[in-house]
Amino acid sequence: MNKLLLVFMLPALINAQEFISKDTFNSRTAKGITVVEFWAEWNQGNQVEFLKSLKDCEPYRLCIVKGASIQKKYKVTSIPTVIIFDNGVEQSRFDPNIMMQLQATKKQVQTVIDNITLSKFQ
Repeated sequence: MNKLLLVFMLPALINAQEFISKDTFNSRTAKGITVVEFWAEWNQGNQVEFLKSLKDCEPYRLCIVKGASIQKKYKVTSIPTVIIFDNGVEQSRFDPNIMMQLQATKKQVQTVIDNITLSKFQ
């Protein structure tokens, strides 16, 4: 029975967004390009689904309930907010609309990542 349950849960586990916490935030965002979705379980219907499919970055989700100090530090006032970091420094952010839905598309977010990557080679 347990093996059958695992087979059905495997796709969800593979596509699950990795969470970071206030304790791991700095170490995870310190190196390379990192995309962080500031998120809350009560707004799960509006979570950003495409982050895991972005290229040349590490995507994470930060729960604002558990990471309120990080939310305050980066002045995130609504969710989902997506912030792109390069070596720990905020490079760009995408805010939600009044309906608490991210307005940016996957293409728009990936373009920012691509531009950061290209600038490293110039």
